[in-house]
Amino acid sequence: EHIAPLDKESLERRTQLQAENRFDDPMFRYAKQMQEADVLVVAAPYWDLSFPACLKAWIEHNCVVGYTFAYDENDRPYSLCRAKELIYVTTAGGPILSDDFGYGYVCRVFEGFFGVKKFRQFKAECLDLAGADAEAIMEAALREIDGADWTE
Repeated sequence: EHIAPLDKESLERRTQLQAENRFDDPMFRYAKQMQEADVLVVAAPYWDLSFPACLKAWIEHNCVVGYTFAYDENDRPYSLCRAKELIYVTTAGGPILSDDFGYGYVCRVFEGFFGVKKFRQFKAECLDLAGADAEAIMEAALREIDGADWTE
């Protein structure tokens, strides 16, 4: 799905819709899905120490003051969503040397703005390295997902 980044025109439109409390507008479809979700699942490849730009655009579309989060009297964000868990699934051609810019970034945003408290990451990495058995790596990742305790 093509998720366009927010620009001056779309931000002005969003600000106007927010001021009018018109959150039923299609512009807020992603925020509505996220606000109503019990569990969030994000699947994104690991590209250049992070994730594709469309995931960042999706996050921006979900950050809607007065709808998915608000600010308290101390200017701290608090969630207006109900999800308390985020599952992050990723693949990488090489090793994921640090979670700081991909998974870690997503965790910080969803904890800080949307009140998510539980995070799980499932990854299949080194898929494109010479001699790597990509099929076996993927099968191992799928076994990890299948073996996860989903009752926690």
